[in-house]
Amino acid sequence: MRELLIVFQEGFEEANITVTVNGKQARRDLDVSTNPILGIANEVSIELPAKGAHVGVEVTNRGLKAITKVSGKPKSVLVNIQDGKLVMTEGTGREAVL
Repeated sequence: MRELLIVFQEGFEEANITVTVNGKQARRDLDVSTNPILGIANEVSIELPAKGAHVGVEVTNRGLKAITKVSGKPKSVLVNIQDGKLVMTEGTGREAVL
C-alpha cells in the first residue's frame, strides 16, 4: 500500500466531500470550506493499492464529480472547483501546509 495526499484548494464552501479509490469509499468529510488566507480547504491522506488506482472525488451537495487515474508513485493530487467544475491535477507532494 502507498499513501496519496489529496489537497482540496480553491472553491470549496461548506462542501460535503466523498473520496473513492477504485469505486469504494475511502473517506467522507462534511462542511469543508476554503480558507481564503491559505487557499486550502483541507488535506487528507488515503491509502492506494500497490498497482494503479482510480481516485474519485465527489462534492455531493453540489453535484460535482471527477475521477483521475494514478499510477507509478504519485505524491499528491490537487483538487479545485473552477468555473463550476471539479478539477483534479497531479501535484508534487510539497503542497501540504496543514
